Amino acid sequence: MNLTLTRRLWMGFALMALLTLTSTLVGWDNLRFISQVEKDNTQALIPTMNMARQLSEASAWELFAAQNLTSADNEKMWQAQGRMLTAQSLKINALLQALREQGFDTTAIEQQEQEISRSLRQQGELVGQRLQLRQQQQQLSQQIVAAADEIARLAQGQANNATTSAGATQAGIYDLIEQDQRQAAESALDRLIDIDLEYVNQMNELRLSALRVQQMVMNLGLEQIQKNAPTLEKQLNNAVKILQRRQIRIEDPGVRAQVATTLTTVSQYSDLLALYQQDSEISNHLQTLAQNNIAQFAQFSSEVSQLVDTIELRNQHGLAHLEKASARGQYSLLLLGMVSLCALILILWRVVYRSVTRPLAEQTQALQRLLDGDIDSPFPETAGVRELDTIGRLMDAFRSNVHALNRHREQLAAQVKARTAELQELVIEHRQARAEAEKASQAKSAFLAAMSHEIRTPLYGILGTAQLLADNPALNAQRDDLRAITDSGESLLTILNDILDYSAIEAGGKNVSVSDEPFEPRPLLESTLQLMSGRVKGRPIRLATAIADDMPCALMGDPRRIRQVITNLLSNALRFTDEGYIILRSRTDGEQWLVEVEDSGCGIDPAKLAEIFQPFVQVSGKRGGTGLGLTISSRLAQAMGGELSATSTPEVGSCFCLRLPLRVATAPVPKTVNQAVRLDGLRLLLIEDNPLTQRITIEMLKTSGAQIVAVGNAAQALETLQNSEPFAAALVDFDLPDIDGITLARQLAQQYPSLVLIGFSAHVIDETLRQRTSSLFRGIIPKPVPREVLGQLLAHYLQLQVNNDQSLDVSQLNEDAQLMGTEKIHEWLVLFTQHALPLLDEIDIARASQDSEKIKRAAHQLKSSCSSLGMHIASQLCAQLEQQPLSAPLPHEEITRSVAALEAWLHKKDLNAI
Repeated sequence: MNLTLTRRLWMGFALMALLTLTSTLVGWDNLRFISQVEKDNTQALIPTMNMARQLSEASAWELFAAQNLTSADNEKMWQAQGRMLTAQSLKINALLQALREQGFDTTAIEQQEQEISRSLRQQGELVGQRLQLRQQQQQLSQQIVAAADEIARLAQGQANNATTSAGATQAGIYDLIEQDQRQAAESALDRLIDIDLEYVNQMNELRLSALRVQQMVMNLGLEQIQKNAPTLEKQLNNAVKILQRRQIRIEDPGVRAQVATTLTTVSQYSDLLALYQQDSEISNHLQTLAQNNIAQFAQFSSEVSQLVDTIELRNQHGLAHLEKASARGQYSLLLLGMVSLCALILILWRVVYRSVTRPLAEQTQALQRLLDGDIDSPFPETAGVRELDTIGRLMDAFRSNVHALNRHREQLAAQVKARTAELQELVIEHRQARAEAEKASQAKSAFLAAMSHEIRTPLYGILGTAQLLADNPALNAQRDDLRAITDSGESLLTILNDILDYSAIEAGGKNVSVSDEPFEPRPLLESTLQLMSGRVKGRPIRLATAIADDMPCALMGDPRRIRQVITNLLSNALRFTDEGYIILRSRTDGEQWLVEVEDSGCGIDPAKLAEIFQPFVQVSGKRGGTGLGLTISSRLAQAMGGELSATSTPEVGSCFCLRLPLRVATAPVPKTVNQAVRLDGLRLLLIEDNPLTQRITIEMLKTSGAQIVAVGNAAQALETLQNSEPFAAALVDFDLPDIDGITLARQLAQQYPSLVLIGFSAHVIDETLRQRTSSLFRGIIPKPVPREVLGQLLAHYLQLQVNNDQSLDVSQLNEDAQLMGTEKIHEWLVLFTQHALPLLDEIDIARASQDSEKIKRAAHQLKSSCSSLGMHIASQLCAQLEQQPLSAPLPHEEITRSVAALEAWLHKKDLNAI
């Protein structure tokens, strides 16, 4: 029979499902039988065991309540124990009835329970009677005690009266004796002894007898009655007789009648003893009943134990039946499992393995051989399975396709080989082109470096000569011409720097250096705008600044590059604005610092606005410029982590916005000294081959007081150092006729280690050059350089102390001294020390407590005091503190330095006056 593979599998699965269903039904039937047996036994056994346990607990509680009932000493406890006995008795009867309904013989237990119930009822009645007797005992005892106490009180009163009478008689005896009436005195004495004192004794005896009766009644108890009832009765009888005899002796009729009435109550002691006797009899009876109850409860517990044993025996029979049913189910399931396993193995072997698995395995092996490359291997028989016949036909088709693909692959391999040879030729050509481009880039860099050097050298001559000529008073008439020469030279230097910056940016920005140092944004912006103010003279243009009040005092960044960008923007604004205004704005926006340059110039066409940051793009060729300023500024902004953007409206104006990260500086901003530096007595060696550069440098440094020796090559430098006095420093040009300056610097560092070497070159000072020269030169001074900057750099590299009064406004102090005299300034300084300096402590305390208002008031007072004494830097710091009380730097150090400088200035004035 040619069945399909699917039908064969369905047949095998159907047989296995049928086998599983049969096993499940048989197992379910066995488990149902076991469950029914377990259910029957559980329903019968568990409630029976619970009832037996509750029966034992109820009998125990009944015994406990019976014992408490016997010892009940008040009605509340008697009623509570009675209710408990009733509840437990009802519970026991209910449990016995339930057990009887389940087939247990509870006749003996029920009879025993009835006897116990009768005994307990009798016991409860006796306890109630005893409680009534004891209540009567208490009431009668209290009456007798109160009556005895009343008799004692009346007797005490009679004794007191008799004592008073005896005292009066005794006093009369003394009077009779004094009157010498002997016989009357003896008669009075006999009356005192025989009547008065005797009556006192009788009344005291009456009181004591009453108290004795009171004490005896109060001490009466059940144990005493049971042990010695006749003796107690006799003692009370004697005591009462004494009271009766002494009552007759009472002289006061009223008191005697009152005592007689009270004695009637005391005479009821016999009734009290009778009550105690009845209480004793009831207690004895209760004791007997309690013992009988214990015996009955023991018998009851025995009967309950026998019932529990009977229940446990029945439970054991039920558990044995359950175990037999469970064993039967286990054996049935085991047998069914063995039969099912054998049937399953037969089905798997006959239906699955022979008809499905083995043919599939043979086909799989054939396929694997085919995939391994054995295309011509034979295929196995399909055993009459349709799917396997289909697989065989597909494998034949696959074999044919593989032969076709092999032929096609050989053709493709030949094509790939040819194309690979072509790509290799293209790679070789690309490498050659790249090498040529790198050579061209290197040649361009070398050309720019050479051009920079060759242009900077004459520029140094032009700018230096113009500056020297400007210092000549005889040439004041040509000062404008000299200024034009200086502006032209500086413009040419700016163009050269722009070309070099663009070259560095075009090379990937690797040579564009950006520093990170603290600086003050407000002075930077104001000084940059001040430099541009000379270019608007004579033009209808207004320059203005708008700096936000919340600007931090110090930021982190590269102030040189920021000044370069802002200068480019201001230069463009001046170039394209004929009249109107140019505003330099500064503000913060979240975590960014915004610097905006807005003008009222000609504006920019929107079509060109997107292209103005591209190199060599100009809005108008008539305005001049190289077209590189905005490109360089944009790339510098990106290098500093920011961006440069622009908005413009034609014929209205433009606005360029520099956006940089706002990073507040935590370190103090170093103070720069803008005054001229004196280099008096400083011996310097200038190694420069250009005669004009030599002459200009010598003239610049001579004005600062330095002594200059100039040489033109390395040989002359070595000879001069060997034959002359020691030099403080040597300025070394990098391009010398015999050897380069770096090689000369290595020789000088070895031969003269104490000589300070300073580079003096017109080369492009890039990062590569700095790394090569950092270990040889203390610093590099680029050409061209203004005279003031040259002196300041030399002082900086030589670590000279500049002696000046930058902390003080000396001109103001001189004017004040001329008008009012130095004595007045002395007085002001004393007042400042007494009243202004303590404000520094107040500022410290207010800063610690974040009290901004107090800091503002103190800073305002300090600002005025410092300004009046010419401490202009300290006054500026106080103004900053007044504007930003919690973030501005404190002026403490500057004020201390200014006070010391003012004292030195006054001392110098005093010496000059002498």
